[in-house]
Amino acid sequence: MHHGIQRSAISDATSVFPAKAKSLVDLATGKYPGCDLAEASESFRLADTPTYSLRALLSDARFFGANDIEFVSMAEASSTTSAGELVVYRIGQDNPSRVIADALARGACGIITEQLLPCPLPQCIVGDMEVSLAEIASQQTGRPDRQMLTVGVIGAAGKTTTSLLISALLRSSGIRTAYQTDLGESDGVVQTTSSSGIPSNRELVHWLAEAKDSQCKAAVIEISETEARHGNYDAIQFDIIVVCSTVSVADDFGPSGLQCSLERLADDGVVIASADEPSVTRELQNHNVRTLTYGIQKNADVTAQIFDQTDGVSTLLLTHQDTTTVMETCLCGQAMASNHAAAALVGLLLAEPLERIAESLSQLRSVPGRSQRLAEYGKSTVVIDAGGTPARAVEAMRPCRDMKAGGKLWCVLVFDANADAETLSRYGTQLERFSDHAIITATDQSRSGFLSASHNVLDGVKKCASFRLVANRDRAIEWAVTEAAPQDTILIITGERGQTAHEQRTNLAKIEQCIEQARGNAEQRKTETKPKLSIFGS
Repeated sequence: MHHGIQRSAISDATSVFPAKAKSLVDLATGKYPGCDLAEASESFRLADTPTYSLRALLSDARFFGANDIEFVSMAEASSTTSAGELVVYRIGQDNPSRVIADALARGACGIITEQLLPCPLPQCIVGDMEVSLAEIASQQTGRPDRQMLTVGVIGAAGKTTTSLLISALLRSSGIRTAYQTDLGESDGVVQTTSSSGIPSNRELVHWLAEAKDSQCKAAVIEISETEARHGNYDAIQFDIIVVCSTVSVADDFGPSGLQCSLERLADDGVVIASADEPSVTRELQNHNVRTLTYGIQKNADVTAQIFDQTDGVSTLLLTHQDTTTVMETCLCGQAMASNHAAAALVGLLLAEPLERIAESLSQLRSVPGRSQRLAEYGKSTVVIDAGGTPARAVEAMRPCRDMKAGGKLWCVLVFDANADAETLSRYGTQLERFSDHAIITATDQSRSGFLSASHNVLDGVKKCASFRLVANRDRAIEWAVTEAAPQDTILIITGERGQTAHEQRTNLAKIEQCIEQARGNAEQRKTETKPKLSIFGS
């Protein structure tokens, strides 16, 4: 027994979680009786009548001027309201006088609002408008989250990679899977990179409904801790919540994102968490939720150990109970091994054999901006990592240092313009510790503060002369590519956070183009400076 979980935890969880999926095996065959659509349609009159009951959709709401409001649809704006529609009034965004006038003139059936308006129309008062609209959308679409296996992935690091690993694993099991991550999304058919952030509330519900319409049987959602704290996932439930490393479990200003997420776990749901994070396991015990663990350092339901790591390939030993299997992956490092172990637990809940799980996980060979390797024969290997925090930068530098095979490690740090002085100082400390050559640079947007930020980085450095400052990012990358030897490794830490999927992919494409151009220029210079052979003294 470890952390109160017996070694038969997998089989126990599989037998009861979720009961609607019968150990989730029925997902592959399309059997998923968790939500009775006929009953839902009857309850909310979605099929037989063209109107909806607001009291039935929002049981906790308060009504003024009527006991209920029946509406045909929601008006996106009061100026476009039609007869029988429900008008939405958002405090601070809409003009109350204009909303009231439009609602009365256009025949609206009522108003949904967070405060009572001086209007004779029936009104529904809710505590949080966006959460309430999401709940309405969820009920209207037949609770799409209950008609699919819904997996949430939360944590400060590793969410995107873990989400993509789980998605690859589910797809390899014959389950059409939709996913939402920082790097892009898929409705189970088409993959896209959005120009906006990961959706929440009503947008997320509509995305789930579209995934359901695309015949998806599973959806993997990257959970934002901030959005979870604001209640922006309250309209959906998760069958599985995967907790990645360094997630926050306490906050002086209210419940943490993890605590709020656990409130959205289905009654028969399961949490997958790291046994290497004692604070997380204690928090899960306090919530009395079914928990399965993965680990790198401590005993767990699934453990992953790095057997070998060379030439951009990591050999892992995945162990569950008395079964151990060997797998190779191009996603290297301890953090990546932990992500693989977490995803493997989802496969075990699907009743997949460990050998098949390892084979499926190894199919994901690269994740853009997550220790992404650009190797070319006869040239130094370039690794691109988003970084974001000093700890994540260390996780990217460790495998690069371990695999440099006699060469040197070059680090190009593109500093985060929003990082504080203490964070930049810790970047400097870690760069000096792990790298042989360190270069500090900036993007066009952050170049104005380059000098002061560089000084903050150097505050954490003992030998400042070993650092090179280059304000232009492309020139910094070109210098590193030109000067590095073929056996060296160049790690580029992009350091940009809070970008949309489209912005991230565009930025990565520019960096890749810069690397390719620098390699070409370096090759051209070698050709031009190569001495020509003289034949018979000519």
